[in-house]
Amino acid sequence: MKFRNLNIGLVLGVVAVVLQTTVFDRYLDPLGVAPDFVLLAVVAASYHLSEEAAMLLGFSAGLLTDLLGSTLLGLWALVLTVAAYLTVRVRFRVEGNPFLTLASVFVLTILGELLFAVLGTLFGQQVFSDVNAFKKVLLAAVYNLLLAVLVLPLVGRFMQKDPAAGVWA
Repeated sequence: MKFRNLNIGLVLGVVAVVLQTTVFDRYLDPLGVAPDFVLLAVVAASYHLSEEAAMLLGFSAGLLTDLLGSTLLGLWALVLTVAAYLTVRVRFRVEGNPFLTLASVFVLTILGELLFAVLGTLFGQQVFSDVNAFKKVLLAAVYNLLLAVLVLPLVGRFMQKDPAAGVWA
């Protein structure tokens, strides 16, 4: 396991949760929908992590989102863990192709948002009672796609292997 990348991923997850709960949800929500920055950060970091590390990142970022948000405890943790798992399963098929990578971010965001909506509805969150639920899912995916153009290269640069780092790289 690359401890350096895991540590960078966990710090990225914490920063993403803080940005999501303070900036994106309050100030940057064009058309009434904010991008799901935590999901994007988990997906971006999961392209560079091992399977276990990616799912640990997804669970940790989801649990922190649940603790700071108003949803059921564990709902985002489950959704982001599944998103990290799906990213790990897909990354070898899209590796090296930027268009497929961006398309996978778009699809993974839609799947993550729909999984959250379905699970939230099953546990009494009334997510599908909103008439604009599908519009919100699609807009969040479009926003994540636009942000992915900036976030994916930055995360890739942070998680590059440093030859001087030795064992901890």
